[in-house]
Amino acid sequence: MKGELEHPDLILEELFSEEQEQTTPCNSEFQFQAVVDKYLAQQQGLWSTKQHRSVLAIFTFFVEFIEVTEGIRATKLSLENISTKTARAFKELLQRSPSNAKKIYPTLNPIEMVDAAERDGAKLLSTTTQNNYLQSLSSLFNFAIQELDYVSSNPFKGKGNTKKTKLNKRSQRLPFSQEQLTDLFSSPLYKGCKTLASCHKAGRMIPAGSHKYWVPLIGLYSGMREQEILQLYVEDVRQYENIWVFDLNLNHPDKKLKTIQSKRLVPLHEDLISMGFLSFLESRAKQDAKGRLFTDAPMAADGTYSSTFSKWFSRYLINIGIKTDKTSFHSFRHNIKDGFRNSGCSDELAENFVGRSTGTTGEAYGQGFSVARLHEALHHIEFDCVQIPVSEVRQ
Repeated sequence: MKGELEHPDLILEELFSEEQEQTTPCNSEFQFQAVVDKYLAQQQGLWSTKQHRSVLAIFTFFVEFIEVTEGIRATKLSLENISTKTARAFKELLQRSPSNAKKIYPTLNPIEMVDAAERDGAKLLSTTTQNNYLQSLSSLFNFAIQELDYVSSNPFKGKGNTKKTKLNKRSQRLPFSQEQLTDLFSSPLYKGCKTLASCHKAGRMIPAGSHKYWVPLIGLYSGMREQEILQLYVEDVRQYENIWVFDLNLNHPDKKLKTIQSKRLVPLHEDLISMGFLSFLESRAKQDAKGRLFTDAPMAADGTYSSTFSKWFSRYLINIGIKTDKTSFHSFRHNIKDGFRNSGCSDELAENFVGRSTGTTGEAYGQGFSVARLHEALHHIEFDCVQIPVSEVRQ
């Protein structure tokens, strides 16, 4: 989730701590700060540090908005103070708010930011980002209703432009074309590069022991997210009912999963096995059977393994001439979704495979798709773009 109003100095706790000595705290059982604390605590282990900070920044900006427009200090704010009228006013403010507001106007409050943006002709928040803000607040109220027995309604329910957001999301990221995929998997990284640092330049080295080599291949054949792949441990690649799988779990403190549905078993495609992935796994197990699979992929300052890799992958796509504004590592998820569609699989199976929920009532019944069924469906997808002989992988 993007928090375009996020700023390192904008911390919700500070707004409250500044007033603790001056005012009497809110007596409501549903004090905004207390509910936020409980909500964020529930997401521990599911969210990355970056996502946690982004959502916290959204709540902070909302509290500032309430203080300016309704005169309710942070320590006095409770969920009961937030009405449908308030939610509507906040939505209207977001529609006029500038992108990267706290970087451009660090000393201004939300209302002053909007006035300054109109005066300067600043770029405004995208519809997707506006909806992220509204959805974050809606999720907070849903949490209070479902987990804390808050008996009032959710004032942010239905405030987002869901239809437009879905259309925007579809256009924001595109799958790689077959030509792009062919170019990628016949590029120097897979056919022979100069060095690992200059893997976009032709040479004799095939870095089959590097995460740079395997992560894009796994992304193509699984649709897994960057972080899901990079945080794998050796023990997470195992056999389940005689099928090799990636076990996506939270068994180590450095792991983060985006949603509850992200915890799943993803079958390995036979192509990966033919390319020597199990040989790579075996070599890693001999070095450290309890360690991470891709030890050469460092953790970034935001607590994720994906941030650094994402930047490298974008540069690599640029260097081999296939990068566009709408393609990124996430495009692999679009590719595999299209693969399931074209092979006749149901949307429920495809969503289950990539760790998402369709939101349908029927999905709540039964135990879901078996690994055997997912394995079968995966092998109905054609991956003609990859032609990497086993002999090359073992060099």
